[in-house]
Amino acid sequence: MDGPSEHRGAERGVNAQQTRISVERATKRFSAGGLTVFDGLDLAVRDKEALCILGPSGCGKTTLLRTMHGLIPLDGGRILIDDAVVSAPRRNVAMVFQHFGLMPWKRVRENVAYGLELAGLPKATTDERVERYIEMVGLRGFERSYPSQLSGGMQQRAGLARALALEPDILLMDEPFGSLDALTREILQDELLRIYQLMPRTMVFITHSIEEAIAMGDRILVLSARPARVRELLQVDIPRPRTVDSVIAHPRFLPLRDHCWRLLREPAA
Repeated sequence: MDGPSEHRGAERGVNAQQTRISVERATKRFSAGGLTVFDGLDLAVRDKEALCILGPSGCGKTTLLRTMHGLIPLDGGRILIDDAVVSAPRRNVAMVFQHFGLMPWKRVRENVAYGLELAGLPKATTDERVERYIEMVGLRGFERSYPSQLSGGMQQRAGLARALALEPDILLMDEPFGSLDALTREILQDELLRIYQLMPRTMVFITHSIEEAIAMGDRILVLSARPARVRELLQVDIPRPRTVDSVIAHPRFLPLRDHCWRLLREPAA
């Protein structure tokens, strides 16, 4: 079925502007049961684009993101960032996790500062960035709170501030709003859209939500069930700046949503 695709068979590559992340014939297997997560996956992520990845549960979206960050190795193929092979985490790449990843014994300010201190930044620079990004994500007044004293949404704001404070070139986001209630999720989606407009970064965003993928993404990569292969790569022709409400009201929203839904429901050819 024809749809609003950038092209079918996106695994053959993307005619792009400057490519920031290249995934080339990437293969990952887990030894237990000989499970193949993805096999021969190709993908190019453009500089300062937001690429959202959709796929059935268990298809390997999180595993793909972790290989991009150098947290787990591939079994075949390679991933390059700025034309250099990824073999370990890099300072210009930050990751935001679904379950916040905050250290419970540290206050908000200390959590946000942690990566900067590891990087050896001067105290004055660390203090300035911590203050700026706590303000940006709306946590002013909660700097001395522990994670256990915060709601889930506020904890995720702290996790986002910690990632942004590193001022990375690339943000990897693993279902960052997936564990939040619907109202909090939409509020944080709008916050992230606002921040992305202020400071564009290359962003790879994993989600189970079609609506979220359309709201956040410049393009949407739809993966098949395991072993994951590219079903389709879609262009989101909805202008920025955006809010969740403006995206839902846009005439392109429903056709895109319905097309993604069909791709996720239909078995791959």
